[in-house]
Amino acid sequence: MMVNHLKKPEKRKNNMSQISMWTCKYCGKDTSNVDYDYLIGYDHLACALNEHEKEQQDQYDHCILCGVETAYKRSTHIDMRHGYIEGAGQLCPKCYSGGTDRNHLAVPEHIIYNTPNDQELGAKVRQLYWENKK
Repeated sequence: MMVNHLKKPEKRKNNMSQISMWTCKYCGKDTSNVDYDYLIGYDHLACALNEHEKEQQDQYDHCILCGVETAYKRSTHIDMRHGYIEGAGQLCPKCYSGGTDRNHLAVPEHIIYNTPNDQELGAKVRQLYWENKK
């Protein structure tokens, strides 16, 4: 009888470790009956996504041009920021004060496609450059 008495607690320990394995580390609820499409490992997908979103909101935004960390957290509303360009992102004070004088030239797509020779294309781009400088 003593042998049977020892085997029962061992089975119970294995069962308890399996139960604890199927526990979401974020909310502490059982995930053993949840469809695997809604799990990340043994955690609820929604819990993991909420935690990731909280972590992202605590991080600071970076300048979209130079990459330097800005003074604004990602959770800060865009109306409360200085140097945010809607549709593009956050700029640091240096890049924002630089304005639009970036010395870039936009070449129409049809010129690139209709000019098979690179030397001719270079000449056309140079011509566009001098025309835009005037």
